[in-house]
Amino acid sequence: MINSKLPMNNFNSMVDDSENNVAKWTGMAYNVSALLVLLTSLLAILSPIWSGGMGEGLGVIGNVLAMLIWAYAAFPIAQMVRATGDGLADSKSGIVSFIFRDLALANIKLVGKIAALSAFFGALCMTLSWATSINVSGGFMMDWIDNIAYFTSLPMAAVAVLANTMGLGFVSNILANDWANWDPTMAAGAAWSPNGFVALLWEYVGVLVILAKMFVNLAIYSFFYGIISSLVKWIQSPYLPIKTS
Repeated sequence: MINSKLPMNNFNSMVDDSENNVAKWTGMAYNVSALLVLLTSLLAILSPIWSGGMGEGLGVIGNVLAMLIWAYAAFPIAQMVRATGDGLADSKSGIVSFIFRDLALANIKLVGKIAALSAFFGALCMTLSWATSINVSGGFMMDWIDNIAYFTSLPMAAVAVLANTMGLGFVSNILANDWANWDPTMAAGAAWSPNGFVALLWEYVGVLVILAKMFVNLAIYSFFYGIISSLVKWIQSPYLPIKTS
């Protein structure tokens, strides 16, 4: 065959092999994404340097401190993405279980951890702002954090829609409105003020709330996945759960 005569023609085998190694290819995609996350994050963090957004006086100091903090945060965030890819690459599940269980649960964990870590570094910036009277908020990073928060709410929103479809409207309302929108954080107060200190403490509580939401998302998704998986297996091989003597 002509294909076998072409030098270094491994493309057919690569395509055929990809069907049997979806987990490995997915893990590779996450590893590449980790590098992209790191590079794009660093570009966004350092962008005020060449865009003229450094400010003046104390504003320059505040922006430099915020850049250092968020540049440091970019590395563990990228490492989380890479670790998720490594875990998915080691999966031995079938294609259906891999996509709807392993991949979904891994993404819920990843987004939750990134959101919690981002909130923690945001709390550190707020701590410096409260202690030094210098604005170390790093406003140029807020849009990125808002996007993280959006993706964090997606799993719970999906479960809420599923619960509503199954006629569990009260569960759907709790998940979509009360739980998903719960945010204990407060607006930053003045430096060295009691109100500012209380708001600072609530920032750290917000980190714990994000982690709690992640674990609840994992539990609820696993619960519904188990029900649907059992239902599909029963449809394929129906039986009555009656014990015969």
